[in-house]
Amino acid sequence: MTRPSRTRQRTSPRLAAVALASVAAITFAAMPATSASAAPAQTQRGVKQVATALVNKMWTLAENNDGAGLQTFINREFQAQDADQPRWNKRQFIDVLVNKEDLSDYTLSDLRATRSGNTIVVTYSAAATQVVNGKQLSGDPKPRMTVFVKSPRTKDYTVISHSSFNVPSTS
Repeated sequence: MTRPSRTRQRTSPRLAAVALASVAAITFAAMPATSASAAPAQTQRGVKQVATALVNKMWTLAENNDGAGLQTFINREFQAQDADQPRWNKRQFIDVLVNKEDLSDYTLSDLRATRSGNTIVVTYSAAATQVVNGKQLSGDPKPRMTVFVKSPRTKDYTVISHSSFNVPSTS
């Protein structure tokens, strides 16, 4: 009985590297889908907890007219936009919160938060007893959006943007 002859084919190093890279890419591409399926709920809960604490901190500082706390907590590049007001920078916003606003009895609800890198975007409703520049605002829940950014140096979050869709009450 004769054995079939074996011919050994030489594979070029370049072809071997391409094949190895392809197998690795397919393997790694499948991995995030598997590990990510269990992680989003836990990650989303963590983001919501952080966001809730940050939003509550901002509202507590405003309610207490804490100018020093707001100065530290609000980012130097901050911008605010309200439904019936011009845009405010950090200095103007703090001035309004400390000197021209009376805020009490607030309730925050329907909080939703997303994170992208060092940024957390939070949308929520806020109902409050609130007078700004002598105008009574509606006490009904109104939409708000607050954006926080985490400093890579200090690892602390600051408020970089805030929007309020509340307007003076008509009653």
